[in-house]
Amino acid sequence: MPWPGGGHPILGQVRATVKPGDRICLLGASGVGKTTLLNALVGLDPQVPPEAVRLQAGLRLGYLFQEHRLLPWRTLFQNLALVGANRERSAQLLAKVGLTGYGHYRPDQLSLGMARRAALARCLAVVPDVLLLDEPFASLDRPRADELRQLICGLLDRRPQMAMICVTHDARDAHQLANQLWYLSGRPAQLTRESLTAGTLSPAPKVPH
Repeated sequence: MPWPGGGHPILGQVRATVKPGDRICLLGASGVGKTTLLNALVGLDPQVPPEAVRLQAGLRLGYLFQEHRLLPWRTLFQNLALVGANRERSAQLLAKVGLTGYGHYRPDQLSLGMARRAALARCLAVVPDVLLLDEPFASLDRPRADELRQLICGLLDRRPQMAMICVTHDARDAHQLANQLWYLSGRPAQLTRESLTAGTLSPAPKVPH
């Protein structure tokens, strides 16, 4: 996904490749451009030309935004139907994220953690090749964050070819989720990378907020 980066107010030159099975945690200070980079990957940043991001033909992307972005006037079943999941498939997906029996609930009837899990089910409905997660554990208390982290780990383990890029402020997430760390820093932001080998991950560095 290389692009020259010239003229972008936040991102500098970024050159990186995501392969099947890559589990990447993207770290950096607040405002450095982590969300901007995710948005560029999925074509949501108008300042990044489409030809600058090279996606494999037919590649399916699932994007879990910071906000769940479920339609509040529709039930979970209805929200999943909007991405092509029928009732049976929707029930299966909700069960995968621990929401069995909640298909008839609207998002405003759920806790933040539950709504985020429902949004994750919506991501999974497209059977993504790459799962993009933008601070999925933000604003969750520790038990709910641990629960969601374990859920994502299990999903990745069951689909080892699925890649993941997870924006986070907490490098400790890498101990459970990542086999690579990406760091954004500077103005405009530059990307550096670190590959991780199972069992050799050093203590989590502190990342400024």
